[in-house]
Amino acid sequence: MKKGAKILSIWGALLAGVAVALISQPHLHYGVAPFLIISFELLIAVTSLFLAMGDPSKKNRFLFLNFFFVFLFSLVFLFVDIISPMLSSVDKYLPFIAVQYVKGLYYAVFSFAVVYLVLDSLFRDLRVAHKYIATLIIVGGFFGSYFSSFLVNPRYGYTTPDIRDFLSVDKIHSNLVKTTGREPSAEEIASLLTLPAWHEDQPVGSLYPDKNLLRIKEIQAYIPGDNYSILLYKPINLYVIKMNILSGFFIILFFGYQYRKDPPQGAYIDKIMFLLLLFCSMEVFHAWSFIHTVEWEEYVQIFVIGQYVSIFILLLIAAFFGLRLRFVTSVAGEFYENELVHSAQHITRWRDWLDNIVLHYFFNPKAIRGVFFSQRTKE
Repeated sequence: MKKGAKILSIWGALLAGVAVALISQPHLHYGVAPFLIISFELLIAVTSLFLAMGDPSKKNRFLFLNFFFVFLFSLVFLFVDIISPMLSSVDKYLPFIAVQYVKGLYYAVFSFAVVYLVLDSLFRDLRVAHKYIATLIIVGGFFGSYFSSFLVNPRYGYTTPDIRDFLSVDKIHSNLVKTTGREPSAEEIASLLTLPAWHEDQPVGSLYPDKNLLRIKEIQAYIPGDNYSILLYKPINLYVIKMNILSGFFIILFFGYQYRKDPPQGAYIDKIMFLLLLFCSMEVFHAWSFIHTVEWEEYVQIFVIGQYVSIFILLLIAAFFGLRLRFVTSVAGEFYENELVHSAQHITRWRDWLDNIVLHYFFNPKAIRGVFFSQRTKE
């Protein structure tokens, strides 16, 4: 059986398992977009595994093994969703804790895969073990800094100033609704409540009357429906933004190095990195939208639109992973990738079909004589 057929067979089996899991759990209300995201992430994971096993360069195999673990995480998210009711029966906080810990680990693993790839490009001759140690130090340092509050206190999301202010305002709001039978104004709540001023999650005094009123108006908008969830998940979404900025920074560093030094690069790696940059940007957009949207329903609408953009990016990533697999398993591809390892200084950059399209429509090919666009000729 050819590799493409094997990949599709394994992918189909995984999708069948996911479909059975979703159908057997009536409490799960998965839409089309989330299912497509899981589907394409699993396709990338399976393709990554084949690249990890079949890449001519042993060093490159570790690159794609890292991405295999990244995109296999979609099953972990699904598993947490499935066991959520069981977790709730044990402790009402457990589903929330599980989600934030899985998210924390996922974006750490994603950043690890990206940073490792960049370090591998910058320090090609460095030993694999040393690259892993350096990546672990870099990503682990940022992860520890950004996620430490959740590690110290699993219920950190419930103890932030936003949530504590929300609970105070909501309590007064509920009491006034019961006694007056109508929605109270922010001025009425402010006459009965003075919120604390916060510094590094600790109260350091009381707000002045004008600041207090503004803060109550701000918090009051989160009382209707599920709007409070935005405040509850704000800390983990800030973490998501920071980790994706870290990944984006290293991807930009990768392209800066490529621009300055122009070293020969594995086929399709630069395209994959560009798509990963787009994916990071969409993850930042999702998290930023969550934090800055007050109405839960409004956020859901924005999120669904953003999901379809992410789906398109994941589809392209899967396609380029597949193109690389096809290339490295060909005779020419195996030769090129081996030459990158043993004598990269003696070869030029591989020019693929996408480079040809860009050259044809946006440049004058005759005027370009750089290594980046070197065309291979038969001898």
